[in-house]
Amino acid sequence: MSEKIKAKNYILIILFVVVFSFVVQDGLKLVIQKFLEIPNDNIGFVQWGDTFFLRILASLVGTATGAFVIGTFLKNKVRLVAIIATLPTVLFWISAFVFGIIIISEQGYSFEAVKAMLLLPGILAILSPVAAYFSVGGGQKYFEEFKHSKSILNIKWYHWLWILPFYLNKVVAVPLFTLILLWKIDLLYDNGGPYGIFDLVSNQSYYLVRIIMLVILGGLIGSVSHAYSLLSEEKTTAKINLKNGIIIFGHVLLFSVLYVFLFTSLW
Repeated sequence: MSEKIKAKNYILIILFVVVFSFVVQDGLKLVIQKFLEIPNDNIGFVQWGDTFFLRILASLVGTATGAFVIGTFLKNKVRLVAIIATLPTVLFWISAFVFGIIIISEQGYSFEAVKAMLLLPGILAILSPVAAYFSVGGGQKYFEEFKHSKSILNIKWYHWLWILPFYLNKVVAVPLFTLILLWKIDLLYDNGGPYGIFDLVSNQSYYLVRIIMLVILGGLIGSVSHAYSLLSEEKTTAKINLKNGIIIFGHVLLFSVLYVFLFTSLW
């Protein structure tokens, strides 16, 4: 990749990062909603139920990962571009803050209302550019490793057209959900569990369940790693492309099935 990047590519990477950050945040939202059992009616763009710190953390993680991508893609002006990429997010939170003032002035002040409608958007409006500013440096450290032409993170741009809407949020949500289950299992047994999705192993020790979860988590990480290695290959023949496409479809199907299994029913 040439160090001289056209102006349109700066615009495209900013647009890409905005979407990328949103999808990563959506994957985190799925996990938070599942474990806290937040009804869909209580999940909005601003508030996720009664969460506060987790909502802030999820938003900042999404922003930070997007900024990291910018660092791997650009050589120059990376911090400036990273801050510019947060402008839609900052404007959104400023709008939420202003809207919160209007709502509170009409309905009356309370600690919970101020925390949810003023502190939450206010904190994120301030911290989002800060998170981007510092995270982009981490991506820059790996700039030399992501230099495939016409690609982002060494994956050709056209693959992102299906990765972003169909795969990325599942790659975030499913392994993270499984990882948290390794801790959640203890709580299930302490409360008389297991139950729900653990009914199949209800007569077994939770140590066995934990081993199963570790194996599943390792398999999920291996699946993502293998899919990435295939997607990031630069030059292949038509026959290899077909074979790789079938394998990648298998990885995507695996995550889609697990996504439906884990996130379409409460346990």
